[in-house]
Amino acid sequence: MKIIILILLCVVIAFVLIRGQQRMIYYPRPYGPDLSQSDQGQVVVSYATSQGRQVAFYLAPAGAEETPARLWLMCGGNASLALDWLDLLEDFPDPGAGFLLLDYPGYGGNQGRPDPTSIMESSEAALAALAIHLETDRADLDSRLMVMGHSLGAAAVLRYAGRHPVGRIVLVSPFTSLKDMAALLVGPLLAWTMLHDYDNRARLKEILSQSPVPPITIIHGDHDKVVPVDMGRELAALSRKINYQEVERGDHNYILVTARDKIVQAMVGSEAHETLIKE
Repeated sequence: MKIIILILLCVVIAFVLIRGQQRMIYYPRPYGPDLSQSDQGQVVVSYATSQGRQVAFYLAPAGAEETPARLWLMCGGNASLALDWLDLLEDFPDPGAGFLLLDYPGYGGNQGRPDPTSIMESSEAALAALAIHLETDRADLDSRLMVMGHSLGAAAVLRYAGRHPVGRIVLVSPFTSLKDMAALLVGPLLAWTMLHDYDNRARLKEILSQSPVPPITIIHGDHDKVVPVDMGRELAALSRKINYQEVERGDHNYILVTARDKIVQAMVGSEAHETLIKE
């Protein structure tokens, strides 16, 4: 009888996890007046996906209208909004860089629900809409693309980079996989119920097999209480080509403030520095 009860309990828990994991992974929130009124000259990029009406934000290089020399696709954590990036990007040292700040479906004023497929669809559609806005060819825009993500956003941009080659990748506080994260919370037995396929380990291996391999930087805090620093170390150990920087006393969210200089430097990189010198 005890075994039957235990099995039934596991089945119930698994059912709850399967039905409730959307709420456990994503924490969408609308814009409040503090962010909706923020203005660094960002342009609203509107588009539609299978999830409905979507909005992203484009920050042009130094207010210029031409196509940026380097375009960054920026994806935030599970409770972040696109305009949360404005503080990090203020006075960005690369005048040739533009930024496409993505809100996931269901976040900000966007319709729909987030999941790996809908976020990928939104990323692709946002870039297509930006190409139209800039009156440029999508292939030309893709050739200038780089990606940066924090936490869940690191998984989002890695999925994108695995499907569409990019020029540079910067990951802050990435997990190895969402199933590994689930195992920490509910144990390995129930982690199999995780339906959302975010496997950063697998995506990085795919990207490392590309030719050429884009510059990859992983930045992780050693006091991260959400995503253990061991996960960042494990991902970095996949290849010597990965630049790994560990932030002393860095936590999960505030690392975007305390390690801002490291993050910006990783985004600018030596190639951009050389371009700036030539310019």
